[in-house]
Amino acid sequence: MVDVGDWWRKLGAAIGTRVSSAIALAGLGWCATALPAHSAETIIVSYGALERSILVEDLEAFAQGQDLSPQLAAYARYAELTDSDLAALRDILTERAELSHVDLSQFLYTSQGKTLLELLGNIIQTPARQSGFSAIRAGVILAAADDKEGLSILNFLKKYPTPGIRIDLAQGLSVAESVFVTLDHAERAFTLVHALAAESAQQTSPEEVLATQQLLFELPRFDVTQELMRLPARQVEATLFLPQPRLSGQPLPEEIPVVVISHGLGDGRTSYDYLANFLAERGFAVASLDHPGSNSQQIAQLLSGLSPELIDDHEFANRPIDVSELLNELEQFAKTRPDLGDRLNTNNVGVIGHSFGGYTALALGGATYSPETLLQACEPQPDYLNPSLLLQCQASGVMEEAQGFKDDRVRAVLAVNPVGRDIFGPSGYRNIGVPTMIFSATDDTVAPALPEQIEPFTWLQTPSRYLVLASDTTHFSVIDWDPTNEPLIAVPEGLLGTSPELAKDYLQTLALVFMLRYLQQDSRYDAALTAQFIDSSVMRSPLTPLSLIDNLRAEALDQAINGDDLLTDLRPAQQSPKPIRSLGQRR
Repeated sequence: MVDVGDWWRKLGAAIGTRVSSAIALAGLGWCATALPAHSAETIIVSYGALERSILVEDLEAFAQGQDLSPQLAAYARYAELTDSDLAALRDILTERAELSHVDLSQFLYTSQGKTLLELLGNIIQTPARQSGFSAIRAGVILAAADDKEGLSILNFLKKYPTPGIRIDLAQGLSVAESVFVTLDHAERAFTLVHALAAESAQQTSPEEVLATQQLLFELPRFDVTQELMRLPARQVEATLFLPQPRLSGQPLPEEIPVVVISHGLGDGRTSYDYLANFLAERGFAVASLDHPGSNSQQIAQLLSGLSPELIDDHEFANRPIDVSELLNELEQFAKTRPDLGDRLNTNNVGVIGHSFGGYTALALGGATYSPETLLQACEPQPDYLNPSLLLQCQASGVMEEAQGFKDDRVRAVLAVNPVGRDIFGPSGYRNIGVPTMIFSATDDTVAPALPEQIEPFTWLQTPSRYLVLASDTTHFSVIDWDPTNEPLIAVPEGLLGTSPELAKDYLQTLALVFMLRYLQQDSRYDAALTAQFIDSSVMRSPLTPLSLIDNLRAEALDQAINGDDLLTDLRPAQQSPKPIRSLGQRR
C-alpha cells in the first residue's frame, strides 16, 4: 500500500518550499485592509463532473485533536490512511508559516506575486469555478495577520472570503505529478553527477593532492585594508579589499589580480565579506559592490511601499554595467596609489556572483540573451516549480535592446547558485569563452540545481569548465548573515542547509584555487580542481558527497533523467589526457 502520509509530507514539503522560496526570492508578502464578509464553510473537491464536499469545521475539530467526523472517517477509509498518515495530515493543517502579513502584501502586488497567485488560482477556485486569485490573496493576508493562529492551511481555509472553496483536483493532481517528476529527475541528475565525479576522482593521485595542498600552505599571507569606493553614475558603492604586507619587508605580489563579487537579490556588498577577506589575505584585490536596484535597500523600499516592484526591469542591464564601470574606476584608483603602482591588474579579472549575481557574472563572461528561450519559458505562465523564473521573466522587456555585456577584462567566472537558464538559453551559454565554474546546491529551491545549473552546464563550450554539486546545501548557505543586524527578511533556519559554515569553507577553497589557476595561469593547481582535493582540504566533516566534474554531455544527462538504465554509457566523451606538469612549472 502507498504510504499516503509520506506522500503528503513529500508533496507538502516540495510545494511548500517552492512557494516559500518564491517569497524568499523577493523576500516578502501582503497586508489586509478589510475583513471578508464570509469565511469558507465548505471545501468542494471536484474532478470533472464529480464533486465531494468537506466541512471546514470537521477539519478544524480533527486538527484540534478530536475524532474524525463520520464523513472524514469514510474518506480516510477509502484512502486507506493509517494512524501515522492522519497524524501527518493533522500537522500539515496546523503548521504555521512565520511570514509577516505586511511583507507578504508588498510582494503579492508585484508582478512576481501576481504571477504566483495566477498559478495558484488555477487550483484553488471560487465555488463558481472562477480563479481564486483575489480570494487567495485575501485569505492569506488575513491568516498571516492573525496573531493567535497565524498563517496555516487551516487558518487560510477559515479566512477564505467566500462561503465555499473549490479545489480543482485535476489541476491539483497535475501539479502533484509535476512535483514528483521534477524531484525524480533532480535525484537522477544528482546521482549521475556524483557517479561521474567519483569515477574521475580516481584519476587524481594522493601525491598530487598532497603536493597541491602544500602549495596552498606555502602561499604568503597578507594583512587586508579596506577602501570605500563610490561610482557616481548610479551611486554604486563598493568595498575594495587590498592585500598589505603583514611582516616588515614582505613584498606584495608583482601582479595583483582583481576579483569582483556581485551579490544576489536583496543582499549587499557585506554579504560576502568572509570570502573577500579570505582572497585578499592570499594576494588578490577584491571589490565587493552594491547594486542599488536589487540590494537590501531596494527590498526595504518595496516593503515600505516606496517601490511598486521587486526590481526595475533595467536591473538586468545595469548589473553587468555596474561591474564594468567599477573596473574603470579601479584602473584610475590604482594610478593614485604609489604602493600599488602597476601591480593592480584590471585587465585580469575574475567575477564571483551569487544567484542574481551569478547571472551578472555569466553575462560579463560572454553569455548572451536568447529571446526565444525566455518567451517559451514565460508564456503563458512560467514553471511554478522554478521560482527563479518569477525574476527571469521580468528580463524580456529590457533585454531586447541589449547587445551583450561581455567585458574582455573578465578572464574567469565563478557563478554560485546562478539564475539565467532561460534568459541565456543554450545559445547564450555557448557564447561564454572564459573559464567558468558553476556551484550548485542539491537543496536549492529558489534556483533549482537541475534546470538552473546542471543542464546549462551541458551547454557550455568553453574548454575550462567545472560543475560543483554540494549536498545538503541551499540557495542561502553561502550568504554571510550579520548577527549584529537583523535582516529585512528572516530566512527560516531550515533554508540555510545543514552546515552553512562548512558550505562557506568549500566556496572559499574553490574560489581560491580556481582564481589561482586561471587568473595567475598556474597549472600546478589543476589537481586542486577535483572533488578529492576539496574534500581533503576542508578540515571538517564534509557535506558529502561534494562532486566536481569538468564535462557532462547533454545526451548523458537526458538518458539519466528519462532512461530506465541510469548509469549506462553516461561517461563523458573520451578526451586526451591532460599532461601532468611538475609542481614547479608554470605556463
